[in-house]
Amino acid sequence: MGQVPDETSAKRGAAVIPNKKEAQLLSSSGIPIKEVYTPGDTTEIDYNKDIGLPGEPPYTRGVYRSMYRGQLWTIRRLSGFNTPEDSNKLYREEYELGQTGFAVAPDISTCVGMDCDDPRVSADVGHSGVPVCSIEDMETLLDGLPIERASTYLAEKHGILTAMYFAVAEKRGLDITQLRGTTANCMLAWTVLNLPNQVPPQAYLRYAVDFIEWCAEHAPKWYPISFDSYNTRDLGLNAWQELGILFATTVDYIEEEKRRGRVPLDRFVRRFSFNTAAHNDFFEEIAKLRAARRMWSRIVRERYGIEDPRCGQFRVHVQSSGSTHTTQEPYNNLVRIAYQVLAGVLGGAQSIHANGYDEGVCLPTDESMLLSIRTEQILQFETGVTNTIDPLGGSWYLENLTNELERRAWEYMQKIEDMGGMAKAIASGWVHNEYKNATIERATKTTSGEIPIIGVNRFRLEKEPYRVPFFRPDPQSPQRQIDKLRQLRERRDRAKVMQALKKLEEATRRGDNVMPATMEAVKAYATLGEIVNVQLSVYGEWPFPIYG
Repeated sequence: MGQVPDETSAKRGAAVIPNKKEAQLLSSSGIPIKEVYTPGDTTEIDYNKDIGLPGEPPYTRGVYRSMYRGQLWTIRRLSGFNTPEDSNKLYREEYELGQTGFAVAPDISTCVGMDCDDPRVSADVGHSGVPVCSIEDMETLLDGLPIERASTYLAEKHGILTAMYFAVAEKRGLDITQLRGTTANCMLAWTVLNLPNQVPPQAYLRYAVDFIEWCAEHAPKWYPISFDSYNTRDLGLNAWQELGILFATTVDYIEEEKRRGRVPLDRFVRRFSFNTAAHNDFFEEIAKLRAARRMWSRIVRERYGIEDPRCGQFRVHVQSSGSTHTTQEPYNNLVRIAYQVLAGVLGGAQSIHANGYDEGVCLPTDESMLLSIRTEQILQFETGVTNTIDPLGGSWYLENLTNELERRAWEYMQKIEDMGGMAKAIASGWVHNEYKNATIERATKTTSGEIPIIGVNRFRLEKEPYRVPFFRPDPQSPQRQIDKLRQLRERRDRAKVMQALKKLEEATRRGDNVMPATMEAVKAYATLGEIVNVQLSVYGEWPFPIYG
């Protein structure tokens, strides 16, 4: 987290305390904050047009009429490790502890679309998530889980893992038209990362829109995309930049479907969902979610003329921000996480992930997992924060901050659209240059103490005051997974696999929707790596714009 020039000041907590007479106080995103707010700061607000009631456009106060009085937010931790067997056991434990949804975190090999026996990733198998190479792994992962009752989030791209999920559900006799869950499927989340084996942004867009189209017909209760700005924010962009980039991405997807004309926009947009970060600036994070709801409602109704009220609902999952958690004094992160989750609740999130306090040093231990779930349960059942809807609505400060965040987000979004849209901004390296600059700025401010971090550059101790348990992965799990994959390849009908992959490549080159062929391929026991190789054979590998 950086070193502080003045060690003594850091211990006393005296580093960079602004003098109100000399410096304007700013929010974390650089918005000037007044000493006190009055009705005069909200004179531009039209209550009916800009705020309204929960469950009614523009949804500033919440997307549902009864909000948490009608249904509590879903507790959903993104998790997975070692093998599908071990991750299945973890998901069962989480469910027994009261988690109300499942969220599958793939390991590095799965994220990059390589099979676990690929020598480029074999050392990473199962170390940062769960490896899923085939429909057999998905069956193991879901064994005994009540997926017909609890929704599942799949942190993947292109819908390949979700095709495996649907195929497993069908084998169980479930009707996929009734399944509930979410697929990440957002080019913004994945192109942030410097990963090998990736197709270009325009190909990401193509595959994502294919999947949304297919779900509109075959899985209408599934959320086929979760527009995801979490990684973007964790790289240092501020709250209004996060919103601007998020909605510029959604516009790219809608414009692609307008160009195709295959699915009416009200059906295409109906099951959009979103995923954002929750950072430390408490009121700004609440205002961000309120501004996001208003922006999305306006994009849907005013820009695209979609009248279906379901389409304009900004349904959002919120996760506490890993970039704010420290390796020094890790238990301090419990407090940070609790405040960030509270901001998500007061901001009206539909599901929330409370990080493990130890995620800066390892995957969450059993203790950390339990405390994550308990943090949300205590909020739900002990604090009374669910008793009324949008309890901070009407605060002169919060409404003013909501307006200012929205104004700046629109401007940033327009800047991206002027470049030709999000896919082009990513491909050009402009977005990555923004990340680079933001990362450098945050590191500089942390080192100087301008961004205060307790236990790091404020009130830092000479030595760590305690030890925390460490999670250690099973060193044998990668080889076990590799052995299973090799056995699958020996058992399956290779001719059937090759025929399915050939049909997938033909559909890809013709410009057809690839999901029917993808479903056929996973049912034939084609592996993730084999399917991704088809994509790469058509589109080529994208060189990550490291230098922006």
